[in-house]
Amino acid sequence: MKGVNIEQKSFDIIDEHVDLGRFDEKEKFVVKRIIHASGDFEFANSVIFSKGAVEQGMSAVSSKWDVVCDVNMVKIGITEDYAKKCSLNLHCFINEPEVVEYAKKNDKTRAESSIIYANEKFENIIFVIGNAPTALLKIVELYRNSLLKPSFVAAFPVGFVDAVYSKELLCKTGLDFITNKGTKGGSAVAASAFRAILKMVCGDL
Repeated sequence: MKGVNIEQKSFDIIDEHVDLGRFDEKEKFVVKRIIHASGDFEFANSVIFSKGAVEQGMSAVSSKWDVVCDVNMVKIGITEDYAKKCSLNLHCFINEPEVVEYAKKNDKTRAESSIIYANEKFENIIFVIGNAPTALLKIVELYRNSLLKPSFVAAFPVGFVDAVYSKELLCKTGLDFITNKGTKGGSAVAASAFRAILKMVCGDL
């Protein structure tokens, strides 16, 4: 089978195995691609959208907001080629010398330090978080302190330490977001969620 046929067959299988009736059509588009990327039907029950989140994400993409990833694997998953097609700039500052030095001096993780750095650097930000709960916790903290620049958040930190907690806190903010309940997530999931939004705005690569 050719790649396009394999992809369509995958989406047909997803339709057969999960009920996506609680989502609108744009939300379904995102959730299907998360399931496709992860091979995990459980995301049909765990993905959460703030009201109008997909439309807000599409608006942020159309407005060419800077895209900030917590780790390079998320950035690689989105791909520079796709970002360029949408005239977007992709960033990951976790290895930026200023970020590394700030983290050491202030006893913070590089992930949370990179969020502080990005928030100071840009006026409008799309955050795509696929690994570090501390990055998401910092986004929430900045928001609660009225310090966060206008932001859209696609956050799927993975793991057993603060991953669940950080996503629960995100859901209690007034931010525009896509996330999921539970410990699952990861770079591929975060990248696939954001690529779905890119696809709706910019079409196929």
